Amino acid sequence: MHVPKILLVTRRFWPFTDDSCQRLMHHCAALKRNGADVTVVTARWHPSWPEFALCREVPVYRLLPAPSTNWNENHFQKNVVNWISTSIAKFDCIYVDRADGLLSTLQGKSSKWNKPIIARFSPDDSGFGLSNSQKISQLAMADACRRCFRIVCPTPHAHRLLISQGVSESQIVRIADIAWAGVTRSDEVKASAAHALFETCSDFVTPGRTDILVHLGLSELKPLRAVLQSVCDQLDAGAMLRMWVIGSGIPPNALYDLIKSRGWHREILLFDGFDDLQELIRVADLAIASNSKETLQYSLQMLAQAGVPMIIADNPDCRAWLPDSNSFQLYSTNQIFDLKLQDWLSNRERWTSMASSLRQNLRRTKFSDDCAQQWLTLFRDSSIERTA
Repeated sequence: MHVPKILLVTRRFWPFTDDSCQRLMHHCAALKRNGADVTVVTARWHPSWPEFALCREVPVYRLLPAPSTNWNENHFQKNVVNWISTSIAKFDCIYVDRADGLLSTLQGKSSKWNKPIIARFSPDDSGFGLSNSQKISQLAMADACRRCFRIVCPTPHAHRLLISQGVSESQIVRIADIAWAGVTRSDEVKASAAHALFETCSDFVTPGRTDILVHLGLSELKPLRAVLQSVCDQLDAGAMLRMWVIGSGIPPNALYDLIKSRGWHREILLFDGFDDLQELIRVADLAIASNSKETLQYSLQMLAQAGVPMIIADNPDCRAWLPDSNSFQLYSTNQIFDLKLQDWLSNRERWTSMASSLRQNLRRTKFSDDCAQQWLTLFRDSSIERTA
């Protein structure tokens, strides 16, 4: 069977650790395990980063300049085009992980390359780290997809939006985001993970009879501050809690000043991102997602498949993802979040049961090997159809 040779183009990749980068890193590794030949072209965001690296056996080429400004973005796009032009014969298809100006630029050159371009359309993904010129509207993103050979939509909302903009149904492929890396949880595994985290950093101490709250993923200042205020209120009331905020993307001083003013800066700690979330998920008693549009790409999927109780900011894609029996986990206002947190503290069995139900539901409907085969079939069939 033909082994598809895939060129994946993205501005941000490992060692960044936000949800989009976690998803892509594990996605590439899963495709590699299932027989694909994947190469990544991305930006070199720091001078100390090498121009070439291997990430889980996937070759990664990093190009200058880092597209953090409009001027740099234009030069980065030119360098991507030049790199592809000199290497295109090695690949069967090009996959672009975000629909924006870079995708449009590559489409302008695609007739010379004669390779199918496949793009992912997810209009609610954040513009974190992008130059202002690339923070475009959902309609502009949809327009960038029109000339793609195929468009991958991870959510029903993305699919409907493309159809409403006149994109042909025959171009659209629905493949949901999933957690490529599973996490096992047990008392023994939790104790081992807690020890490993403590060995990594002594701030990850987990005192006995203290519950561990974990906030994962990029967020925004206002909703995360509201979550922290609520957790501080529970600490004021005597709850035995520790909270770890991982990779929020918010300057730490903006959060630390609040935490310190409430007197809980030893109980609520701020950390940069992790490229492996498994140990954190193994020790978490409760996970909080204040920006579920972002975390639904990956970390929420991992938490759900591990059976971790979660309190999740409401949005339509989450409602489509969660079974009706789990909608109780969603919150839409600060007051509702307060009530959910209090309920979790008082009714652990109920929340554990909801988490177990969601885990079983996902295991029945989503398997990483099946999803990898969907992607492989898409890349293989696209390259064959374009050649024909």
